[in-house]
Amino acid sequence: MLDKLVFLAVVIELGALTLFGIEFIGSVFGISMFEVSWQVHEIIELSSIVGLLLGAILSLVLLRSSMRRNRKVEEQLAYASRSFHKLLLAKFDEWKLSKAEAEIALLIVKGFSVAEIANMRGKSEGTIKSQNSAIYQKSGLSGRVQLVSFFLEELTQDL
Repeated sequence: MLDKLVFLAVVIELGALTLFGIEFIGSVFGISMFEVSWQVHEIIELSSIVGLLLGAILSLVLLRSSMRRNRKVEEQLAYASRSFHKLLLAKFDEWKLSKAEAEIALLIVKGFSVAEIANMRGKSEGTIKSQNSAIYQKSGLSGRVQLVSFFLEELTQDL
């Protein structure tokens, strides 16, 4: 339905532009494909104005609808993000991860490397690797890929 309305708005505006353009070129350059009375001339101009107005109104309605839908999608995404974060924290609690391990697990899920995590946290890579091992042991998962896959599966299970 929305695609049809967008198409209609474009057709109306192009039709009005065509009428106006032909009329404008004819009057500026004195070119006339056919002789028309002043009444027809006025009807063409009036039709152009009405067409442009209708196209503009329809475009504004569609823009408003799109903006409303965009806000709704943003709200849903924010809700999903909060829900996913709650799921992460619940699993971290279930696995009895320490605060530091939970923070590192979150960074792993976000895709950061051991070196990046070590740099962010001001720790050595060896310390981060040791904490990674504890995370994998407590969670019963074999490594980084399985940890991320676990949460992706949780996120997409209803799709």
